[in-house]
Amino acid sequence: MYVVCVEHLDRAIDEFVEVYEAPPDIYRLQDIHFTAWTAPAACDFCRDQPEYLVV
Repeated sequence: MYVVCVEHLDRAIDEFVEVYEAPPDIYRLQDIHFTAWTAPAACDFCRDQPEYLVV
């Protein structure tokens, strides 16, 4: 699972496919809500605000 900014979305997709050998599901963080999970404040690859969840 990756939480990433727009700039690092392609990198997260590439790494996900490399590890799981399947395409990920991609969600905009503003469009989803989980009761037991809060999105991190920063992208997994930089300090920018994340916009996507790659799972």
